[in-house]
Amino acid sequence: MSCLQSGSRTGGIFVRLGLFVLVGILLSQPILRAQNFSRFAAKGAGQGSLRPPGVTPAIEASIKKGLSYLARAQESDGSYGKSTWSTNVYPTAITSLSGLAFLASGSTPTRGPYARNLQRITRYLLNNCIGTYSYAPGLIANVNAREQRPMYSHAFALTYLSQIFAQEKDPRQREAIRKVLQDGVKLTERSQTDEGGWGYSPNAYEDEGTLVVTQLQSLRACRDVGIFVSKKVVEKGVKFIEKSTNTNGSVRYRINSYQVRPGVTCAAVVALWNAGKYDEPLIRKITDYMHRNIDPQWGYGHHAEYVQYYLTQAKFVIGGKHWLPFYKQSAEMFIAEQALDGYWDGADGGELYGTALALLCLQIPYNRLAVYQR
Repeated sequence: MSCLQSGSRTGGIFVRLGLFVLVGILLSQPILRAQNFSRFAAKGAGQGSLRPPGVTPAIEASIKKGLSYLARAQESDGSYGKSTWSTNVYPTAITSLSGLAFLASGSTPTRGPYARNLQRITRYLLNNCIGTYSYAPGLIANVNAREQRPMYSHAFALTYLSQIFAQEKDPRQREAIRKVLQDGVKLTERSQTDEGGWGYSPNAYEDEGTLVVTQLQSLRACRDVGIFVSKKVVEKGVKFIEKSTNTNGSVRYRINSYQVRPGVTCAAVVALWNAGKYDEPLIRKITDYMHRNIDPQWGYGHHAEYVQYYLTQAKFVIGGKHWLPFYKQSAEMFIAEQALDGYWDGADGGELYGTALALLCLQIPYNRLAVYQR
């Protein structure tokens, strides 16, 4: 018995020594300590040493200029877009997209150069965009602002708040966001049409493909942080895309429409991916059409910025041989289109909309946001 006890004491000494050595090794590796959500999450644009494949110093400089412009353009109440000239701007949507762009840079609500911007965005959404539509409990949009098509705003706000929820440290704020997400998901589910789509407002009878994609992506983002999402709702959305897809892989704007739109086609790939249809014949068919027929675009064509936003996401999640050449071509386009002040003009929604989308496209290789990850 005494020999066993002696051996146990000796073994314990070696175990403790081993643990001290292991801890010392880990503490001597700052890169390991710095990593957060992905391999590249520790470094913001312009910090250099952990560039993802395809990202160059010129791209990082462009991102840094764009983020700086976006930070300067924030309204005193935390919003974006309220004082812009464009009648097509949706403050809740653009505020949420701007928040996603800051999160994609590596900042969080508690650290990083854009932490205060993120705090103000979250406060604006919670204080000004909840409960303003009496006929639609759970809708996230500001009835006092220009929100002509509030379901877009609702989906982008859900997506942003779900990503913030995963990083929120304050227990009361976290619970407040959880309640908004739960109520928002219920509103999304109630608003789905019989065909499986969504319309511009919660009580719409018509539906269309772009809204199917934004809603499915927001539902996936909420589900990923533990909010219950009905599987039946997701499957109905997938059926809508299936019914809207032509035999050549292009996707129509509506089920009963002849109108094919490149943005809807690219977005369909993203929606199917978010629904977990990673390698099914439908997504392969649409992806093949997309690779053959849709090129990087900005400032021209029908909703070019929207097309580029979903084309970038689709190319990234599918990956393979198409991704890096596409990203290189897109980055060259973005650098050429960027204004000296750091913004990108969006033909559909002005400078704020364009800048937020451009930054999300350029930063996607960093893989920092779960909703955009492969």
